[in-house]
Amino acid sequence: MANKLHLSSSALSKIESGQQNMDLVLFDKAIAFFEELDRDYRFIRDVSKVIEAENWIDRCLNGFLNLSYSDLMEELKSYLDHMENKHSLAHFHYSLIELFNALFNNEGSMKNVENLIDSGYFADSYHLAILYDLHGIIEDFTAAPDIQIQIESLKRALLYAEQCEDFALIGLIEYHLNYHYSDANDLIRALASVEQAKKHFQRSGCYRRLISAQMNEANIYLKMRIYSKAEEIYLSLLTQREQVQNDFLGSTLYENLAWCEFLQEKDKKALTYALKAKDEKSTFPDIDIVLVFSNYRLQRFEQARQFAKLFLDHGSKEERVKFIKLFMRLVLQVLDQKSDLSGLINEIQSQLSSFQMVELEIPFYSLLIDHYRSKNEWEQTIKYQDLLIKYLKLNFNNH
Repeated sequence: MANKLHLSSSALSKIESGQQNMDLVLFDKAIAFFEELDRDYRFIRDVSKVIEAENWIDRCLNGFLNLSYSDLMEELKSYLDHMENKHSLAHFHYSLIELFNALFNNEGSMKNVENLIDSGYFADSYHLAILYDLHGIIEDFTAAPDIQIQIESLKRALLYAEQCEDFALIGLIEYHLNYHYSDANDLIRALASVEQAKKHFQRSGCYRRLISAQMNEANIYLKMRIYSKAEEIYLSLLTQREQVQNDFLGSTLYENLAWCEFLQEKDKKALTYALKAKDEKSTFPDIDIVLVFSNYRLQRFEQARQFAKLFLDHGSKEERVKFIKLFMRLVLQVLDQKSDLSGLINEIQSQLSSFQMVELEIPFYSLLIDHYRSKNEWEQTIKYQDLLIKYLKLNFNNH
């Protein structure tokens, strides 16, 4: 190829690695080389491909903003399946649309976003805001994302969005910042971000996202253990649910209400909401902790046993599900009055820090306190009481 383009190998290598640009003449020669090499390959120079791709980027963003992207999926797949869209002047736009598609399908990697940013093709505020937002929120399946790196990407995205004065996009980025601040236990900043997001969603008419932002606000109050405020918002959102048709919203509201009541040991209410979440086709595995442990605390041991066994039949291979299964096995061993629980206890304890978002500590330590107290093993009882108190103190200090 270097010979055909009348280049040195080192010059071609620099072009391939992005260290050196090619002019239009050289670009045309490169395209001609590939078209000669592969008779089935054609590069489409039609400018309408760029216009079409720009329209798709707008549609993907609007679908994401309004939580309606599932309506696009079939048509989006058809667009991406047509290789003439990729091998055209819209190549980089096509790559950005691919990133949206990966996001919608819970796939993708931060590296793919970085590659498109590093290409230098997009230089305007609108596209850069989208790219840095994607880099800040994508759930990377190739490596564990660093929350602080993602926060910095979102801050950069916010600056670009503010430059182009796109209030819906500004709100979306603030909404995503709220998530990461919450994950990092920086709850004051999380509340500030979600408050700003709500204003921008209201201003731009993104009412589905506005409701989601309100739910995030309630989730922050839940993490702060301000249960009355969290519950007030959840119940208010239930009354609004009919205005915004969204099945996911219903199941999520019931999940959060169940967890809110569960943490307050209002187990009958917690079970009511957990069962409603299941009726709404909830797939969130943490809700099964409520179904098992609330029944246990109410001394409905047979129901607790049944729900634990049902969860152990769960076919998912997700790491979160595997972790919760360890707790279900522990509950069954306690119910069966097994004498040696040390193996399972150690296995769960070794993974608690990796699954902080599950918040298993309270039911886990409470179960062990109850178990060892029933056996008059006071040393073990005090040990797990101390661990529970330490967890609650640390939890509050982080907030």
